[in-house]
This record gives sequence, C-alpha cells and structure tokens, in this order.
Amino acid sequence: MSSYPLRVAQKIQEASDCASLWFDVPVDLRSAFDHRPGQFVAVSGEIAGESVTRQYSLSSSPSDARGFRITVKKIPGGRMSTWLVDEVRPGDIVDVATPRGVFFKPLDEPHRVLVFACGSGIAPVLPIARKLLTDGRGHRVVLNYGSRTADEIILKDEVDELGRDYASCHVEHVLSRADGPWSGARGRIDADYLAERSAHWETEDLPAVVYLCGPEAFMDAAERYFLARGLSQSAIRRESFDLVLTDNDDEPSLVIAGSEDAGELSETCVEIVANVGGEEARVVPEPGESILAALIRGDAPVPYSCQEGTCSSCISKLKQGTANVRQAVLKSLRQDDIDEGLVLACLATPASKRILIDFDDI
Repeated sequence: MSSYPLRVAQKIQEASDCASLWFDVPVDLRSAFDHRPGQFVAVSGEIAGESVTRQYSLSSSPSDARGFRITVKKIPGGRMSTWLVDEVRPGDIVDVATPRGVFFKPLDEPHRVLVFACGSGIAPVLPIARKLLTDGRGHRVVLNYGSRTADEIILKDEVDELGRDYASCHVEHVLSRADGPWSGARGRIDADYLAERSAHWETEDLPAVVYLCGPEAFMDAAERYFLARGLSQSAIRRESFDLVLTDNDDEPSLVIAGSEDAGELSETCVEIVANVGGEEARVVPEPGESILAALIRGDAPVPYSCQEGTCSSCISKLKQGTANVRQAVLKSLRQDDIDEGLVLACLATPASKRILIDFDDI
C-alpha cells in the first residue's frame, strides 16, 4: 500500500472530542493525493509500541489549495482516534496512504440530492454536497445533519455556509440532546423525521439520489424508508464507520464476472495478476484463499487494513476472470458498483483459471 509521511500543517478543535487535521502535500506527491469527494485515507502510527491503522474520510474539497483535511471524532477506547485528537500536534509527521473509495459518483443530469449525516458522518458528505452545488448541473440539495448538542455540531460554519450561499441548498440541523436555547429541530433522523420532512424532496420532478453517513442503525432505517417509497438501491449511497459483517459461510456467494472478460471458470486458479501503484504483481493462490490473502502472501503492495470487509481499503476492479464474493460486500458496495466489476479483494475468492484485478482503476 502506498503510504507517505506527511506533515500536519494545522489542527482545529471542532468539539471537545473532535479535531480536524490539515496535511501538507509536497509538490511531487500532489498527483498521488488527487481525490474525489467522499474518498478516505488510511492513517498509520506507532501507538504504545504497536502499529495501528485506521481509515478517515476526507472532509475537505479536492480543489482546496491548503492540502487535504481529515475530521476525527474520538471513539471511547479508540487508540488511533484518541491519538489524533489528543496527542498529534501541528508539525508532527503522520503516515498517510493515498485516497481510496467510491462513495461519490458524478451525476450528469439534475438530481434531488438528499444528504443525511450524523456526527462525524458529515466529513465525507460535506465535500460531496459542495461539489454538486458547484458543478453547474442544477442539482437541488437537501442536507440534514444530526448531532447531540449544539456544541457538538462538527464543521457547523461550513455546513451553514452551503445553506446561506446556495439558493438550491436547504440545510437543517437536528439535535437529539438539545441543551440551552435551540430553536431548530429536535430528536433523531429516523423514519418519523423522514416522513415529516418528505415535502422537501417529494415535490420536485427530478430523479433522486441519497447519501448516508453515520451509525449503521441510522443508515439502515433511512435506507428502508427510501426503498419502501420506490427508490432503487443503486440510488442510495452509504459510507460505513462502524460496519460489522453479519453474513455466514452458509450464505450463497455472489458470482462476479470481470468487467472485460469472465474468463475460463475453474475450481483451480493458476494465477492472480494485480495492478497496484502502476506495477504488476503475480501470485498463485492456494485453494480457498481470498484474492487479498494471496496477494499479501506474495508480498504485493496492495492496500488493505482490516482484511474482514469492514474498512473498504482493498476495493478494486475485477477486470478479467470470475470471483465468488461474500454477500457482505453489499454492505459496502451497491449493485451498480458490482455491475462495474468492483469488489473487496478480502471477500473475494477466485472462481476462474486466471484473475486480473486492478487496485488503481477505481
């Protein structure tokens, strides 16, 4: 995995348990750190003598001349989040991998863009909303942001700026534990809230797309609501922070064919070829071994972290061959992603004689 030591240029305390870190990107690395809205980076560090890696969404816009920013909320017991929020200082050097992820997809025609975030889930959807409001295609954006208290609204000024500066954007904050004077919405972004606010997105004659980021229970409830009202699953994009896989070995696998060629089906794969960082890696997998495990065993410089399908670091495009992929992949990828050949290499095992997989072309 391509990881580089980057200097923390600025640190901003967003709340008592949340901080934003801006990183300087040297001129010779700027192309490597080019990214799309909604992508994430893997951050690594030595914490209490142990190497720890976690993924954080980029909360800055790709065009921002200041570099790029991650916004981190401290998780109880979270070693990396605690280190970043409490200990890292401007001038410190942190290992950061190049951006990955397919949360955002450009929209060629005007859409109703319905954005729902809770807590630090605002990080990836803020640059997505900004991109869609400035791309000149006439999108109508509704941004609903849930926090606990007014003091815990992350990146509030930037969120409010969208609603103030763009007539095509409606912003609403929702507080679940409002304290002191608060004239805005109270409660949670749940099915009742969505039903009450439906007039904001059901009156316009435009196709809709939904972006969700936050706790799994919140995203599950929102997805059920919109599916029940006829929205297709491919129109609902979600980014997970606390994903736990619930599938089992008895659940039938998805069969995914390469975007260029399905290849010759076979119970024995004789070679996996991977494009990684502009180079080619080759390995012969062992029976039942995942594509990612085989490449790691072969010392290929593939991007990965959890190896369990929860972090999405190993997202890649299956170009040639066929793979059996655990159903859990549908928690991270949508059906249209899979139709394009996208997979998580840690959840995929070869089902053809040869496999060509690309970690760069995503």
